[in-house]
Amino acid sequence: MPTMRLTLSSPSVRLFRSLASLTLLMAPFLTHAQSAVSTVVAFSSTDPNGGIVVGGDGGYYGTTSSSSTVTGGLIYRTSTDGTQVKTIYQLSNTEAYAPLAGLLVGSDAVLYGTTSLGAVGVEPSTAGTVFSIKTDGKGFTILHKFAPVTATNVNENAINVDGAYPETALIEGSDGFLYGVTRAGGPNGTGAVFKVSRDGTSFKVLQTFGAVTSDANAASPINLDGAAPLGVLLQGADGFLYGTTSVGGVNGRGTIFRVGTDGSGFQLQHVFAALPDSGSPPSNVGGTSPVAGLTDGKDGRFYGVASGGGANGVGTVFSLDPVGRVFSVMHNFEESNGDTPAGAMILGLDTRLYGTTAAGGTTSNGSKSTLGTIFSIARDGTGFTKLYSFESAQGANPRGRLLQTNATTFIGVATDGGRCGQGTIFQYSATGATVVGDTGCGQKKSNKGGGTTTPVLLLLMGTLGLARARRRR
Repeated sequence: MPTMRLTLSSPSVRLFRSLASLTLLMAPFLTHAQSAVSTVVAFSSTDPNGGIVVGGDGGYYGTTSSSSTVTGGLIYRTSTDGTQVKTIYQLSNTEAYAPLAGLLVGSDAVLYGTTSLGAVGVEPSTAGTVFSIKTDGKGFTILHKFAPVTATNVNENAINVDGAYPETALIEGSDGFLYGVTRAGGPNGTGAVFKVSRDGTSFKVLQTFGAVTSDANAASPINLDGAAPLGVLLQGADGFLYGTTSVGGVNGRGTIFRVGTDGSGFQLQHVFAALPDSGSPPSNVGGTSPVAGLTDGKDGRFYGVASGGGANGVGTVFSLDPVGRVFSVMHNFEESNGDTPAGAMILGLDTRLYGTTAAGGTTSNGSKSTLGTIFSIARDGTGFTKLYSFESAQGANPRGRLLQTNATTFIGVATDGGRCGQGTIFQYSATGATVVGDTGCGQKKSNKGGGTTTPVLLLLMGTLGLARARRRR
């Protein structure tokens, strides 16, 4: 199989309830001293990724990629307090491998997702899949297999017909189709935008990105319209799909684009500025490398984060008016308050934006941290607040979109740290509320510091294999 070289750090590496108006007004001003982060689930022997979604039964659903070649990854469900955790499906490496993004709950209550690779055990040059599965773990179906890789481009990224290595959650369009992006593939190896019906019978490539014009030694690949899309798509009120590319464009540092659901009307909305050769880290105006998707602010503007660049070289929060294509920087991150944002923000119930950074922060003793933060900011760019700095015990390096469950509570995924060392589902509460979740590291016993007395074995591969075999009989 051709070498899968990444051109930047990437993930190969989403209920609202009725709330009292007084609580909504107070939520943005609750202090860090009042807040608390606790562990819903501590992962072991598998790698969580992306965000989590809420099923029709109220449970949280997500995916983990395999930490070995024994299995292709897991699809799991957990109760909101972590007391009931179970694997609803274990992927075989002969059907699909490495689900590197979160799931989508379709309008039909079915879960939809992607895997970065297909059947690595039997298919050479595999380029990934789109799948569906019911919330009870039944009916796992491969809806689409991306075409085999046939060559590589100047940056050694895969070339094929319809896109390769989908590493981003899907969205469901207003027409009921599923839409997504692939990091590589297409005729130029720079990625693709695609649509597929929920039954898998109809698949269409909407856009492939342009050929790389820079040489293999360039700091970041350059082309006309962007490359390596890693952020989830957003369908605007105008019906267009809006997305980001993490690199490429004429400056090599990423773009914001739109395309119609029929593949027409492709247009660049913004091209991120070049980075100078000097500076540690190098800085620019606007930021670089947006690896997360956009958020609809419900005010006529979209909001997003750039993972690098900006005034301090560690990322920005920005807004985009899609009508006039007006791009504005709202905030420049600095290391002590979080850097390298890698997940899309959400619009909170209080109309503020909430998100995470994968690095940066400040430890409890006041020193700089590299473990990430939770932050909020008003849509006019004022009131940026670091809500929490991770210190490993409850997780580290959060990625993916937060999930808000009430006015003061958010759920997210940290890809590292936690009691078992391989990430967590965490709860952030602005009022200090905590959960005593499953921190058993796959062991049938309670643990100091929390954990249910009867945790389900999420991560013991032998047990999971038996369960899967019985389910298929």
